[in-house]
Amino acid sequence: MVADHYRIHKAQAVQQWLAAHPRFELLWLPTCCPRANPIERAFGDTHDTVTRNQKRKRLRDLVAEVARHLDQNGPWPYQLSALYQEPEGTAALETLRQEKRSA
Repeated sequence: MVADHYRIHKAQAVQQWLAAHPRFELLWLPTCCPRANPIERAFGDTHDTVTRNQKRKRLRDLVAEVARHLDQNGPWPYQLSALYQEPEGTAALETLRQEKRSA
């Protein structure tokens, strides 16, 4: 599973669940790297396109516009950064996994 660094993902209950389900492994998204994080890219695009400096008088209109924007534009079309496709990144991740297993 891919996770950002939101602290709930590191909670004791999550760690216990992961320990009980060894088929799952958390892969952490880079910190402070919104271009590599597809969720941040989708949120940023929505904010830039729909919610920044909006002048709607009713919240339900704003929510409807956000829903319409996401239905038409994402977050599904957003692709991961090329960073995830680079052989060096894959090799570095594998090195980290091996170090973690041998520790």
